[in-house]
Amino acid sequence: IKYGSDWIKLLVTGAFMSAGDHPEDVHFSPEELQMAVAEARRHGVPVMAHAHATEGIKQAIRAGVRSIEHGTFLDDEAVALLVEHGTWLVPTLYIGDYYIEKGSPTGAQDKMIELSKRYRDQHYAWVGKAIRAGVKIAAGSDFGGYEPSLNAGEIEALHEAGMTPMQAIQAATRVGAELLGWEGRIGTIVPGKLADLVAVPGDPLADLSSLRRVRFVMVGGQVVRRD
Repeated sequence: IKYGSDWIKLLVTGAFMSAGDHPEDVHFSPEELQMAVAEARRHGVPVMAHAHATEGIKQAIRAGVRSIEHGTFLDDEAVALLVEHGTWLVPTLYIGDYYIEKGSPTGAQDKMIELSKRYRDQHYAWVGKAIRAGVKIAAGSDFGGYEPSLNAGEIEALHEAGMTPMQAIQAATRVGAELLGWEGRIGTIVPGKLADLVAVPGDPLADLSSLRRVRFVMVGGQVVRRD
């Protein structure tokens, strides 16, 4: 916070990519999570929780995090807690599919590919249950600095999990802005907000894959690409 971070991310559980742990491990006690969130909140900074493990998800929600990143091993109680506390879920579904398809050129993703194959159907099913329960779900890719068009894969994945095309697009726009607390600046096309826009050929509501074929980009009202 001292050096300007506007979010705190806690690795509440193990990960799919990290060596030496397992996504079903829980890294913090409930007391540690509560204290971390309380301290961040004291400075007006929200907390996101990297959480795969079921118990880690529940502990993080109860501690007051703003979002759960991944949420692979949800259960009915965890879904109910997400709804009760108004916590966002960012399921990052597509990154597993991407590496299953593309492979691991350096070997660094071997662990992730193995686990993604094992748990893919389960993860999609639980995200579908969360969608039906009314959980607030935002699109996040977990790709970092990769090709931006890969974000479209997450929108398609959310549709596969059970969202309508419009819901999936909103997860990447309006709902994502609300999660960030930036709904007054971005996320919808409204006078006074930043004009960050893309245009694609065709109708994304009829074919979400058209979002991979961006032909026009405007950033802050300035055209930076026009094919």
